[in-house]
Amino acid sequence: MHILKIGIPKSGNFWLHTILHNIIDYSDLKYESFIPNQPIYEVAKNLDINLFKGQININFLDITKNAVFYRIGNMFRYPIDDIDDYINSSTLVWTHAQMSDNVLNTIKKFDKLIYIIRDPRDILISWSNFVFSPYMQRYYPFLIVDETNPESYLNKNMKTIVSDWMNHVGAYLKHHKDLNIYFVFYERLVDNFERELDKILEYLEIQLDEKARGDIKEKVSFNNMKKDSPNHIRKGKLGQWVDILTDAQKEEVLEMATPLLKLLNYPLNSQIDSLPELPEKLPENLNLPDGKVVLLKPSNH
Repeated sequence: MHILKIGIPKSGNFWLHTILHNIIDYSDLKYESFIPNQPIYEVAKNLDINLFKGQININFLDITKNAVFYRIGNMFRYPIDDIDDYINSSTLVWTHAQMSDNVLNTIKKFDKLIYIIRDPRDILISWSNFVFSPYMQRYYPFLIVDETNPESYLNKNMKTIVSDWMNHVGAYLKHHKDLNIYFVFYERLVDNFERELDKILEYLEIQLDEKARGDIKEKVSFNNMKKDSPNHIRKGKLGQWVDILTDAQKEEVLEMATPLLKLLNYPLNSQIDSLPELPEKLPENLNLPDGKVVLLKPSNH
């Protein structure tokens, strides 16, 4: 089996990747990985590039409109000449790729596609803090060249971040049925991990006993992951936006994103009394966003 995990940054990608990796480890699947067999791997092991534990071991895929690359953090990016060989050599792959014809042709080659969604208002806060982390200041300093703190960055980039979320999520939602994409909601993982783990296992057609599921829950708990990767795991909370965003900021997000928030059952006010969910059927007349994703665009810096 070859699994592709997809999501816009700061949606819980590392958490879901760790969950999937553990599922594979506890199953009968043989874990295969492309990256350790590449010449750069031995060099990378001696470089200080780890944002989180095991970063250099992740099969991370960059897919542009006309090419496909594998990469290690922000240190190394190299074209893949044979995507079929890459996929066959990788049980679990991670991508942030914006939807395009090339992305569509590439991801349909995988057996399973899992996409993680998180409330864009929490992504706003998480991303605005993340760009000031030591890792990002070292490897992506151009993102905050004119900013002094997370608050000023959020104010300046709020429209871009929310627009990116709408375009990324909307584009993949359009292919929910034809690609059999399984959508995981960050908030549901936080609310009831056991229930969501069972659903993921059902989608992957993998059966694990109660002990294995309990072990996975413990290994991917916030405390354990925070201990192993303190530079990447910050708070692991949901609904932060209720107390952090101003009323004006909340209203501005709603002006942009209400249709998609409503479709996914995200709260439209500060009263969080329900969980997001995918509708049984997407409305045929719904105009889902599908445009540019600015923050994911490769930079010339």
